[in-house]
Amino acid sequence: MGVTALSRVRTIIRNAKKSEQVTEQNGIFTTRLLRVGHALMEALEPHEIIRAPLNSGRPASVLMPLWDDGDDIQVVFTKRSSDLPTHAGQVSFPGGMAERTDAGLSCTALRETQEEIGVPPEKIAVLRRLDQLKTITGFVVTPYLGLLASDISFRVNKVEVDHLLMVPLKKVLDRSAYQEVQVDWDGMKLSQMGLAHDEDIIWGATFRMLQNFIERLDGRLEEILSAAYGQELQKGVDRVGGVV
Repeated sequence: MGVTALSRVRTIIRNAKKSEQVTEQNGIFTTRLLRVGHALMEALEPHEIIRAPLNSGRPASVLMPLWDDGDDIQVVFTKRSSDLPTHAGQVSFPGGMAERTDAGLSCTALRETQEEIGVPPEKIAVLRRLDQLKTITGFVVTPYLGLLASDISFRVNKVEVDHLLMVPLKKVLDRSAYQEVQVDWDGMKLSQMGLAHDEDIIWGATFRMLQNFIERLDGRLEEILSAAYGQELQKGVDRVGGVV
């Protein structure tokens, strides 16, 4: 959706009226997902993107994908294969190192998303670039927020990805869900802040991306959750911005 994504989403929602889904050039999107995308972009728009110093690490990018599975708005993560050379066995967003043939970092994220989970670029609406961060393994990661079309089929690349992890948006935005957890890293047991879901734990660089994301949304969480869940969450937003 590029630089005009906010106005385009607004126009699509207005034209959608009472339809439950909208056919757009990137595929079929539910009106609910488009409303969430619009609310997120409005919340993020006033904030300047944090950029890492030039040449401070190897460039990489990831996609933070939102998907309406019919029951909930899901944030899609991957559990990385234990055979990968970096961040093996960790939960992450689809993404990876930039290649010379990539037209830009957003193209890196889209290429890697297709390689890892089988969703082609034409089924993804990229909304916005998010804050960069540097990892302890020497990468400077640029995350992109994006919407996945409803009419996709995930095809997991088992060489790189063990399985997909779907976490409801309301849990991702719930500050109280992030707690101290025990994780294994390079043969060591570490105590870290993270987000547990099912039998997996989101920690490390991906945890930091989520924290940056939530901080940028502070003060607008109720609007975003209302876009996703409507009256269901009228009494669900607590004093620190989480969901009770």
